[in-house]
Amino acid sequence: MSTTEPLLPSSAKPTSIRFVMIALAMLVATLLYLDRICLSAAGTSIAADLKLTDRQLDWLLGAFFWTYALGQLPAGWLGDRFGARWMLGTYVILWSACTGLMGFANGIAILLALRLGCGLFEAGAYPVAASIVRRWVPRTQRGMASSWIAVGGRMGGAIAPILTIQLMLWWTLGNDWWAAPSDAIASVSSWRPVMMIYGLAGIAIAVVFLVYFRNWPTEHPNVNAAEVKLIRDGDPPMLSRATGIDAPPITAMIASFSLWMNCFVQFASNLGWAFLVTKMPQYLKDVHDSTQQAQGWLQSIPLIAGIVGLLFGGWITDVFRNHLGPRWGCSIAMVISRSIVAVAFLSCLFVHTSMEATICLAVVGFATDLGVPAVWAYGQDVGGNHVGSVVGWSNMWGNFGAAVSPVVLGGVVAFYAIPSDGWHAAFLGCAILNVFAAIAAIGVNATHPLRPIEQALLD
Repeated sequence: MSTTEPLLPSSAKPTSIRFVMIALAMLVATLLYLDRICLSAAGTSIAADLKLTDRQLDWLLGAFFWTYALGQLPAGWLGDRFGARWMLGTYVILWSACTGLMGFANGIAILLALRLGCGLFEAGAYPVAASIVRRWVPRTQRGMASSWIAVGGRMGGAIAPILTIQLMLWWTLGNDWWAAPSDAIASVSSWRPVMMIYGLAGIAIAVVFLVYFRNWPTEHPNVNAAEVKLIRDGDPPMLSRATGIDAPPITAMIASFSLWMNCFVQFASNLGWAFLVTKMPQYLKDVHDSTQQAQGWLQSIPLIAGIVGLLFGGWITDVFRNHLGPRWGCSIAMVISRSIVAVAFLSCLFVHTSMEATICLAVVGFATDLGVPAVWAYGQDVGGNHVGSVVGWSNMWGNFGAAVSPVVLGGVVAFYAIPSDGWHAAFLGCAILNVFAAIAAIGVNATHPLRPIEQALLD
């Protein structure tokens, strides 16, 4: 545990600084998704400005997730080793710089390089956030705490399409932007200043995080001993940075059948979910002839539904784990999530309007995020001192699914002469994949830590 003891004496009532720390992580997650999804929302203007084809735009949208996936494990280990404060603060500054500099891109090569950089630096956010929950939240409340951080991400995702389009219209129309008709179109270059605004906002948020966050409860001057005791109660201690965290347990992770099942669940989950933040505007345009403004509003609805799913998922994960134990608590939550997603994607085959389609996709967003807290709780249960590394490993495989999503789904659609037929085939494939993920979730078992010897010593 940390060598720095609380500065305030023990009292009958614990302080509440842990909630402030989770709120800071939630703020970072909001920025994370705002910067991640803004490119999709502005995709039509970017393609027109840089003269990109649909397939080039697909690869550009998917490129983010490749470096995001590959950066998960090393970023998680760095967070475990050096602490969340400086690592996450640095990540935010770097990905915000990449986002802001995209506004100066004059071709696909530069935009692609910056997008890859953005993915690489954003990779550290959720693995480090998982370690924040592990260090700052009691075991019995981690499902809900994880869901609140993820809610921040979905809030950023829900805001991004609307805010990006409205800022682009403001740049095009000036003070009359608020009265623009529903079919108003932003200028092709209006996406550039929006990226710069997002970049500057991110650097400001990084400064706030660095000033107020602390790695351990015992390092914060306003945490009393009662809150430290509350956080640690019934939980084996973690090693402090001073003691040192060794390399990620790669061999144990590769040998874990349960972890591989968790990774497959995340792969399937992200492949379908990434459609909502990459290809949904194209689907609405191809099949339902929706305007650019309508696409922004409709794309936000599934992400708003995801916020509800996260909050409900955090609650049921804690309830399941507290009553059924970690073996079935996490597993059942994942099975339910994947099953509902499969049914929702199948329902998309029978819709006739953009609103009907959006409702079905909102169920996809809700049900996908219903299972996110269980995924995080699993990593926190089995990771020990390597929570960031374990969550990063799972996220890596999950984001390979997100990386191939726009390319695979776009390729399926392009294979058909009629776009609606192609989208039906893509949705059917997503449904089948999630059925397999529901089966795989049965094999997720959080009762066996990846490093049982180390865990026994800590106990």
